[in-house]
Amino acid sequence: RGEARGVSVTNAGTIVLAPKLNRMFDSAQSYVWSSAVDAAGNVYLGTGNDGKIFRVGANGAGALFYDAAELDVTALAIGRDGAIYAGTSPDGKVYRIDQTGRAEVFFDPDDKYIWSLAAMPDGSLAVGSGENGKIYRVRAANASPQTSLLFDTSETHIISLAADNQGNLYAGTDSNGLVLRFGADGKPFALLDSNLREIHDLSVAPDGSVYALALSEAASASRSNPATVTGKTDDGTNVVVAVTSVETTQQEQPKSRYDLTTAKSAVYRLTPDGASQIVWSSAGVTGFSVLANPNGNGCLIGTSDKGRVYSVTNDGRETL
Repeated sequence: RGEARGVSVTNAGTIVLAPKLNRMFDSAQSYVWSSAVDAAGNVYLGTGNDGKIFRVGANGAGALFYDAAELDVTALAIGRDGAIYAGTSPDGKVYRIDQTGRAEVFFDPDDKYIWSLAAMPDGSLAVGSGENGKIYRVRAANASPQTSLLFDTSETHIISLAADNQGNLYAGTDSNGLVLRFGADGKPFALLDSNLREIHDLSVAPDGSVYALALSEAASASRSNPATVTGKTDDGTNVVVAVTSVETTQQEQPKSRYDLTTAKSAVYRLTPDGASQIVWSSAGVTGFSVLANPNGNGCLIGTSDKGRVYSVTNDGRETL
């Protein structure tokens, strides 16, 4: 219950020296909604409510990179060509910005929100939107939304997107907490149906596992989820995807990370063989970001609880 200053605390109560923390840059904005890192180590920050993008060098020197017309820069991605792609909201667009800060509109759908972006290995850009829960795969500037539509889901929002080196695209949804996978053929497959409302963030590990951060506003296990999610593929074919819930049998373990009855947030690990496990959950802490550890054992979780960062192993051992 105390304040941890300069120390890390394990779930067993062990106290060790924490990693050194340095404040590199203060954007002076109300929110930092999104971030991305390019090959040179520059960090890009998408902010609100002035729609500004800042670039912070490896030396900590930061400056305004681009000022969009919209209020919020809700998604950022680095293209294979080094360009920065920025999704804005509301009534948003996707901008392509070169290294000099010159911007052009890259994609302009009718959707109210651009929540997520992912650069694909073939050079295309995946775009997740709301309030109609659409996923686009944009292959060229100024492509039409109709020809770019990958999947029109029955969900409200596509909050998160991530891609792996094999060309698989992963999408996290709201308001039924689904994780969908799209292979190279563009066909959808449901990996997870969480009891929590929203898959807020996704991160792909080196071994192909996917960490999915789920949030619940109501924190209620009684909220019903559909057994299927319906949608349309890019060729107009109606698709019904069966989904399964990992909590069905795990709810029998009370007072554990598997009991999501009162959970505010949880992190799932989805392995390449299709298995799912909950590696972390909390009734008191709300997670907002997840990042797979480079060593493959677990992930880092960024939270809204006093700005704390947790490290969690795949077997559920937690360190603040």
